[in-house]
Amino acid sequence: MLLLSKEGNAQKVNLEPIPLRVAAQVFSPDEFYIARVIDERADQNPTAFVVVDLERGNNLETVNLKGGTIAALEGYILKAYPGDKNLRPIVIRVKDCKIIENLKNPKTGAVEGDIHLDFTFAMEKGDELVDLLDFQGGISYQRGIRQVNLLEAFLRRSVNLSIKYFDDWIKKDAANNQKLAKSVRLEISDYQGTNDKDTVFYSTDRPLSWEDFKGRPRFNNYAASIFASIGYESNSKVENGEIVVDLVFKTYMLKSSSWVRSGNNSYGLNHEQRHFDIAKIVTERLKNTLEALQLEPHNYERKVSFHYLEAFREMNQMQEEYDRETSNGTNGSAQQRWNEKIDSTLRQLGVD
Repeated sequence: MLLLSKEGNAQKVNLEPIPLRVAAQVFSPDEFYIARVIDERADQNPTAFVVVDLERGNNLETVNLKGGTIAALEGYILKAYPGDKNLRPIVIRVKDCKIIENLKNPKTGAVEGDIHLDFTFAMEKGDELVDLLDFQGGISYQRGIRQVNLLEAFLRRSVNLSIKYFDDWIKKDAANNQKLAKSVRLEISDYQGTNDKDTVFYSTDRPLSWEDFKGRPRFNNYAASIFASIGYESNSKVENGEIVVDLVFKTYMLKSSSWVRSGNNSYGLNHEQRHFDIAKIVTERLKNTLEALQLEPHNYERKVSFHYLEAFREMNQMQEEYDRETSNGTNGSAQQRWNEKIDSTLRQLGVD
């Protein structure tokens, strides 16, 4: 690494790149394997700033790792930490890797140095990287002026400490950390709470009445209008490495946003009830869609949200189609066809 040659009375210093040698496999992780190492360093300068002789003192010489910083780190880590490819694939995102020295004592030739590593351990999930743990650490050391060869051992020790730190963390958190979960299970149910002052939750045992329409009538030609919608609440926990997601679905109408003009009858109430039924149909279809999904821990929330928004659009389109074909309930024959269609669909979905 450090070669000295005499030319007359002068000494010429040739500082060679620092190798990272695999003396032996350190250990095989039980929870993960290192898939790759990637370069995310803002500072692309050489890795090491080294004291090379007493004459130059703290006029440091720069030197890189043999083969380049990232290639050297990856080559060492993949060989020193072989892993089962069926485990979690971990990517090390290198933010910084530096060795900086100074001449502590010119009389004795004592050199002190610091190794600084800044790694982010991330898990590969398809095309995504899910950050798990940041490591910022390293070691401080002392060496003699001619012991430049010790830099390799010091750096190797620092890298090993970072891997051990991550291994300890993942062993402790694997069973209870959502990011480390291996699977997702949905527990889907309907809201079982009671109606409140303004909200009526869908129930076949509790059809609507005109008393539920408390809002002020709007300035239009409609005899009545209902605000019916869908929603859900989500809570999750991790059990033995599996995310268990409780999805509670609500099909509801709001009294304060629903209204009726005086003199309306049971025919009109049926038309509004069918709007509520359509919302329930969409809720049940959404539940069926979600139950059939193969979900991954890293993006299940996004997929659930996507299908909910798709269901919301479906509901609005179906409500508009219903009003258009029945002429807002004034076309009796079309209304009857929709009554039969809605009843049949509800039965098929197990709503009775």
